[in-house]
This record gives sequence, C-alpha cells and structure tokens, in this order.
Amino acid sequence: MHPQHTYELRVNFVGETPAAVKCKERMIDWLLLNGVESFVEGELAVDINQNQDEPPRDYYTELGGDQTPLSVYRYSRESLDDLRIKLEHAFGAQIETALNTMETELWMEGWKESFQPFATEVFYVRPPWITTPAPRPGLIDLVIEPGMAFGTGQHATTRLCLEQVGADFQELGTKVAQRSVLDVGCGTGILLIGAKKLGYGRCLGTDIEDDAILASKTNAQVNGVATDFMLGSLPDGETFDLVLANILAVVIIRLMPQLAAAIAPGGKIVFSGLLTEEADEVIAAGCRVGLAPVRQTDLAGWGCIVMSQPQRR
Repeated sequence: MHPQHTYELRVNFVGETPAAVKCKERMIDWLLLNGVESFVEGELAVDINQNQDEPPRDYYTELGGDQTPLSVYRYSRESLDDLRIKLEHAFGAQIETALNTMETELWMEGWKESFQPFATEVFYVRPPWITTPAPRPGLIDLVIEPGMAFGTGQHATTRLCLEQVGADFQELGTKVAQRSVLDVGCGTGILLIGAKKLGYGRCLGTDIEDDAILASKTNAQVNGVATDFMLGSLPDGETFDLVLANILAVVIIRLMPQLAAAIAPGGKIVFSGLLTEEADEVIAAGCRVGLAPVRQTDLAGWGCIVMSQPQRR
C-alpha cells in the first residue's frame, strides 16, 4: 500500500535565461552529489494537443526551455521540507520553491500507461496492473510497482544490471544459494528481488532515500520473497559475493574504495548507471583499488561493467 499523499517540491529558476540555465545545471550537480538522484525536469501542465487551425506554437519557449522547473517527489513531507531549506540556503534568490500535496492514487494513475512489461534472458518484468503472459515460457515473473521516480526497471541501466544477475545465475546454477548479494541504491528493489527469486542466499538492499526502502519492501512482499533493506549507503564490516551498484558514475568513483571493500574474495561487482563514455574512468577507478575487469556491455548509450575481487592468497 502506498501512503495517501505524495509531496512535490517544485523549484523554478529566476532571472535571465543564461543565469537561470547555469543555476539549474549547478542545482542538478548539487542534488546528485547530495544523493538526490530521483527528480523530474520540465513543465507537467502544458497542453500539447494543438488545433491544426491555430497558429503554430513555440513549445520550447512555452515550456521555458532550459529554465523548465525541476521537481522532487517523495512520500515524506518532512524530508522535502529539509531539502527545501538546504536548496534555499545554497541558491538563495536564484530560485523559487513550492511544496505541493497530491493524492497518491490519482497521481499514479497519470503515468501508468508509460510503464510496459519487458523481458530479459531470465526475467519477465511487469507492473502489477499488466497481466499479459510472458513472451516465452520459463521466464521468472518480476512484479514491480513503480515507486515515485524509480521506475519499473525499464531504464537501460537497470536492464543491463538485471541481465548480469541472470548471467551470474546461468554460470553458477544452484550454487547461488550459497552466494550473498548487496544492492547499493536499490530503488524499487528490482535487482535484489530478481536475485532472491533465482535462489541467492543473503540479500541486502541499501538506499539513502526513505521512499526507495518503502518501495523495495512493498515489492518484495508482492513477489513473496524475504529480503533485507537498510536505509543508508553501505553496511559496515560485511562482505558479499555479488555487489550491484546501479548508481551514477560520479558516485561509483567516489565510493569505489568502500564498494571494493564490500566484495568478498573471489566475488564480483556490477557497475551500471553510467554512460558508455564514462566506462573507462570507472574501470580505471576499480583497477586502482585492486579490482579486475571481467566484461562490459552497453545499451542505448548506457554502460554496464563487471569487475572481480581477486582471491586472497
């Protein structure tokens, strides 16, 4: 069950276009560096159904171009109040903010059509309101309720990561029951739930956002699996056989020493959430802390890297 209300923190950018554009770019960098990876850009209330008898409309100007507002959605009003204070302190008169309250069910109805099922070599991923059968027999059913801006796994980076979980299973078979999995930045929990349905042992998901933990726990219950979720970044002193890090490249590189320390000897880590042109930088950062490249895949301009932790001698 979702909370009754969803809250939106909307940020508008003030001033002439060049200054507003620069401010928006700086804010996005600030959000990412402060762990706020889920936000929406753009005006959501402009009607783009134009009568052909009317003069042509300049939608770019109408939408404000690069000055379009930026919104963060959460179930917790208190967390958005805190974020609002920090943004206003950091950007002052360059921005205007508003906090809006919406009925969650009504808000969710508006974007259901954008979520369609998809299949990988191992999984069939669908939202709960779609009941069409898998395109081929034998696929594992993953029912994922989108939570806020986390998606159902349709983003290329999540697909790539999910495919690597399947590849690890196909390589090891029933041996995965003795393997532990850590999902850093679990979002909806899709990767960890997929691993658990394949028979992996200890499964832990972490995220720095309360809404992600709520979404993950809800989806685990819907899928009938027992997994653990923790608010935070990385657990202290515990290592895992398979670590999943579907997070931004800048965050991966910053956390690389801690991520490497979380991999058990002989274990693997899957990096996704990065552009293909960022792959070399991520691999180099991994090699600096002793990891070895295993394989690399890409999809629609996004990359996925698998690296291994050497066995201890």
